[in-house]
Amino acid sequence: MTTRTEPAPGIDALSMADVYTPAYTEQIERARHEASLLFARLAMTHLFADGPTAYHPDAEPPAGALARQPVLFRQKLLDYLADRGELIIDGDTCRPTPALAARARLTDEEFLGTGVTGSPTMEVIKHFGTVVGGVLAGRDGLVLLEETYGAETTARLWHHLMVDAGPKRAPSKLAARALDLRLRSGAPTVVFEGGAGIGATLREALTIDGFRARTAHLARYGFTDVSRSLMRQARRMVADEVPELLDRISFDRVDLDDLDAYDDVPYLADGAADLVIYESVLYDVANLHRVLTHSRRILKPGGWLVFTFGSRGRPGRFFPFEFFQSTLHSFYRAELDPPRRVNCGYLTMAEWTASLRDAGFGRYRVLPDAADHDRWPYGGIVAERP
Repeated sequence: MTTRTEPAPGIDALSMADVYTPAYTEQIERARHEASLLFARLAMTHLFADGPTAYHPDAEPPAGALARQPVLFRQKLLDYLADRGELIIDGDTCRPTPALAARARLTDEEFLGTGVTGSPTMEVIKHFGTVVGGVLAGRDGLVLLEETYGAETTARLWHHLMVDAGPKRAPSKLAARALDLRLRSGAPTVVFEGGAGIGATLREALTIDGFRARTAHLARYGFTDVSRSLMRQARRMVADEVPELLDRISFDRVDLDDLDAYDDVPYLADGAADLVIYESVLYDVANLHRVLTHSRRILKPGGWLVFTFGSRGRPGRFFPFEFFQSTLHSFYRAELDPPRRVNCGYLTMAEWTASLRDAGFGRYRVLPDAADHDRWPYGGIVAERP
């Protein structure tokens, strides 16, 4: 019996119109609103407890992730407040506006309204907020959370951020829909997912009607991460929810910054993969240009590179969506090489455009459209290898 195949849908067939809706906009704006209270409290506690503080918005960041993290985390919080007009800047120092100080004194109920409770994401921000003092001293946010709350609670908080948080569902849906589209042709499909973590892409794909049946066309899924503990969680999820895939999923520890070292891994060979997925991870790599060029090498002609991110915009609008990552050492590993890469962590669309062009990806789609990134900061890019 032969499997019927059809031409694979092109990248123009990918739709997210049912995701970027007024209801999703409400989730984004609620996150911004709640963050404005919590960030006011953090600023008054950690930045202005002793009065005015130094502010050098144009200073060059130090070299190295460990040195950058406390400096840039502090800078991001100050830039957020400055962009919102909540700092009184006097030369190289700044102090809070009376409105900022007053907001920091409000209770949750006074700020949100009587009978209104904060979202689950607000509760997660509060947990991270308790370790900000350590972050400003140069400690890693996740390490501090584990020390403070234990590994189980930390894992639950991270799971919420990566899988369950409403705004974060958009990138997962984009990656999942790209995977589903590649399977619809009926052709044997090889997938490499880097930084797959606890399996957000697969979890989301399993909610798509007909996806489980279409996994019959999945020839090999290279499910990789640098964390063996995260992959163990993902393997348990696959065993529980889609055990028929276990013999076609390879759970391998792969460092994205060293992709050329895995020449014995079949799905990482030249022209081996139909689809390469980086779901909320590509901004964490040290050498983005090298990872993108290796991804092009791994893809077959016509194969897709799919990656998701938060699109960097105005600090006063965007910082709530990189707050968690900004507490981590790994967020500052980038080897900056302007104009391809100017920022540590999340990139601007200009940076992504230059990076894709120089890596040999001339055709790609941005979802949502770049003009909507201020309103909907989470999304991604689907690029086609020529």
